[in-house]
Amino acid sequence: MAVEVQLVPVSLATVALESCFYGGFLVLAMTSMCLLIGRHTKWLSPTVLGAIGLFIPVTAHWVITVDRSFQAFIFFENGTFPLAFYGDLSQITEVVKTIFMLTTVVIGDAIIIHRLWIIWERRLIIVIFPVLNLLGFMVSGISITYQFTRYKTEQDVFQFDARAWITSEVVFTTCTNIYSTAFISWRLWQVGRVIQPVGGNRIQFVLGTLVESAAICTTWTIFFFSSYLSKSNLQFIAIDCAPAITGIACMLIHVRIGLGWAHRGSQAGLSISQSLPPLTRTIVTIAQHIHTTAESPVGLELEKLRLEREGKDTV
Repeated sequence: MAVEVQLVPVSLATVALESCFYGGFLVLAMTSMCLLIGRHTKWLSPTVLGAIGLFIPVTAHWVITVDRSFQAFIFFENGTFPLAFYGDLSQITEVVKTIFMLTTVVIGDAIIIHRLWIIWERRLIIVIFPVLNLLGFMVSGISITYQFTRYKTEQDVFQFDARAWITSEVVFTTCTNIYSTAFISWRLWQVGRVIQPVGGNRIQFVLGTLVESAAICTTWTIFFFSSYLSKSNLQFIAIDCAPAITGIACMLIHVRIGLGWAHRGSQAGLSISQSLPPLTRTIVTIAQHIHTTAESPVGLELEKLRLEREGKDTV
């Protein structure tokens, strides 16, 4: 049974909630950029480009949400018909806002796919499935945007032509997150198990952070889809807060790892790999190779362990 919540109160609540989430995202984004600058990361690196790429659409989406509240209660028909304004999905501000929301999710999924690709030594076969999901999400997003431009106020938002495309989007992004997180976690677990004697516990911290971030996105997606299927206006809160939630989940990884470890030096894990048995050096060599891209938490872990061993040797 649908939750009986009126559209106008939901729209007002959306402004407040998205502003709160955006504030959290802004703090994480600024902290992430400071940490990246402190690590002397190249400005054209995928990490920096991804952070900037997320910041722009998330910020633009929040600005439009606030602007639409002014339009609904002040400018549109002198503020006398906010329900008519919010109920018209073909409004240009609603269409543009939807584009920014979809862009944010695409960038967020692309970041996790890139992370998967790096962790698995750039093996294309590993990323084929999530890349196909990402392409499917993009096609569905274009179709949804087009359907919004054709929306008529007499139509039911829960029954009009975009319903099938919305369902496809949820399936695509959920599969991307679950698949990528599962394979990244599996790889990190393998590395952590091998280097456990010299500090593999911190690899488990990275693994936990990745799983938590994926859980945030997946939980929010389930919240949206369940409210949409139940024909509740709460789905508008879920969909409008999605960009900020996606941004928080992505930035959370950089910030938690960056604040937890000091990153110095350029040769990752050399002394560690030399201390391991020959049969286990392969996995650590993989992690060292990953570190050279300045994108992987595995490389950060190996660097930390190397510095610790050097400190013990000098005592």
